[in-house]
Amino acid sequence: MRLQSAGKIRMKYQKGQSGNPKGKAKGAVCKFTTLKAAFLNVFERMGGEDALLEWTKVSNHNTAAFYQWITKMLPADVNLGNALDADGKSQALIIKVIHTRDGDGGGNGDSAK
Repeated sequence: MRLQSAGKIRMKYQKGQSGNPKGKAKGAVCKFTTLKAAFLNVFERMGGEDALLEWTKVSNHNTAAFYQWITKMLPADVNLGNALDADGKSQALIIKVIHTRDGDGGGNGDSAK
């Protein structure tokens, strides 16, 4: 935060000092945690993993949409490590996720754009 006095700009805090030295108050509600809990609650009430799996099987469009969601939820820089040495199913999933990220609809010929 900058303050101005007598034509000079001075900083309220020293360089490198936090604007909130005491940090977050104990017991403070994290909005992200609350939102995540609400999302998971609705997801379970809609049928959870089983319902999501069945939804992806309805059409290639749904499958491609699912892979697009995965790419949006993963960090931009994912270290695959030894995943490329894994079984064929893992390799196929990785390839579908990469194809989806690159915009070809999950590599299944059905674009979800």
